[in-house]
Amino acid sequence: MPADIVEPQQQRSREKFARVLEATARLLETTSYDDLGTKLIAAEAGVSIGVLYRYFPDKEAIVGALVTRWLRLDVEIAERVTAPPLPDTARDFIAGLVTAYAERFRREPGYRKVWYHGPRIPAVDAFGKETDREISAHVHRALVARYGLPDTHATRRRVHLSVDVGAHLLNLAFRELPDGDPEILADAVVMMERFLFADVPAGPGSSPGDGGRP
Repeated sequence: MPADIVEPQQQRSREKFARVLEATARLLETTSYDDLGTKLIAAEAGVSIGVLYRYFPDKEAIVGALVTRWLRLDVEIAERVTAPPLPDTARDFIAGLVTAYAERFRREPGYRKVWYHGPRIPAVDAFGKETDREISAHVHRALVARYGLPDTHATRRRVHLSVDVGAHLLNLAFRELPDGDPEILADAVVMMERFLFADVPAGPGSSPGDGGRP
């Protein structure tokens, strides 16, 4: 959460806080960031402007809090997809990971608008980098435990790069198409798997041609 935002602890206040974020996400589906205003958000959320300002100093802080919430959910997706039981092949595992994040673009109100047309918010940059590290750590553990990827500094670096490249390919897939470009999504799986297992000996649960080392 941005440093100037303190999420309330009381249940009623937490509900109002959440309503403001949800209203902002809905509005971003049809309203540009430039046209988005705190009065509009308050009306959509069903709260007074005074209540809104009790939690957020301006609209950038609201969008920053919304993005932070999405980043937390990104980590939860990684936790879910990397939890046992895992698919038989590494390629199926990576495909499941790509699919799970693709669904965020398809179903989360405002998600595409913020990534492509929202402001860069320095307050959440550090949180975003930490999110990438957490996702990479979950993916690395699963690849080591189930698919025979060696547990080394080199493979941790390779996984982190793959997660970063995968995120860029997802952004590219959904830039013009609300449902995503299926060819780019399929290519993302192939590129990530081949890079991850290039020159890495195959292990349990993976074999050439079926999702392990190519």
